[in-house]
Amino acid sequence: MKDLFKSHSREKKRSSDTIFNVIAGIIVIGMVAVGFSNHFYGLLASTKSSKTSVPKKVVAKPKPLPQQILLQVTPQSQLPQLPNGAEVTTLSMLFSAVDHPVSKVVLAQKIHVDPMREVIKSYKDQAGQTVWQILKWGDPSVGYVGNMYQSGKGYGVYHAPILTLINKVWPRHGVNLTGKPFSTILTAVGHRRPVEIWSTLNFQPTTSWISWQSPEGLIKATPDENTGLIVGYNKVAGYVYVDNPGSGTLQKVPMKPFEEAWKQLGSQAVTVTVPVPLPKKRAINAKTSGPKKHSGTKKG
Repeated sequence: MKDLFKSHSREKKRSSDTIFNVIAGIIVIGMVAVGFSNHFYGLLASTKSSKTSVPKKVVAKPKPLPQQILLQVTPQSQLPQLPNGAEVTTLSMLFSAVDHPVSKVVLAQKIHVDPMREVIKSYKDQAGQTVWQILKWGDPSVGYVGNMYQSGKGYGVYHAPILTLINKVWPRHGVNLTGKPFSTILTAVGHRRPVEIWSTLNFQPTTSWISWQSPEGLIKATPDENTGLIVGYNKVAGYVYVDNPGSGTLQKVPMKPFEEAWKQLGSQAVTVTVPVPLPKKRAINAKTSGPKKHSGTKKG
């Protein structure tokens, strides 16, 4: 009986030890799980914190373009050297405006000339007047057509050869704006980049048109063909400011008919990558202040 009691006591003790070990194991596992959980969520919180701590990139908003502007560009006349050289004279004005001066005479020597000579015929009209008709000539999109130096013997040249000339004289600086909306032209001017455009002699729409055959095909042209350099605008009043190589003067032209004439000539326009420099501020004397220099932005 005594042995049976001892055996029962040993079994009870063994059972108690087992229960204790199980409970201890559960406690240890729970502690490990809590520790791992805290470590995991700590890493997660740290990751989120590191993400939110990265400052966002602030993109600077572009400055709004002025409603009116007039750049300081000195007009040039194509006369007397180049009676038919409006395009290269306008380009010379553009180069000078951005502090890269090249004379109109040098540009006239460097422009590609279409070798096709003029073929004309004459006939009498109903009033008995002699009429001269051009049958064949060159393509102004290939090179200069005619004689730039002799009055009445030259037609002109379009944007493609002029753009080639820009990059020949000043590599990688030519910008072709041909075919762009007129608003894009004004945007370039608003960013202080004058634009050479193709238009008519008075920058108004024309009804005078002629045509001839060239090796490249039929050419439709106007005897009024001209270029100009847009150096400013006034969107409120509806004007553009143009340096005219024919007269060597700055002209104020109504914007709407100006745009119509520009479109008649194929919406041709070129400029350069470099803007007109801002006017240098005059040093102010400590005792007396000098007059303010024109800012380049027209206020009226």
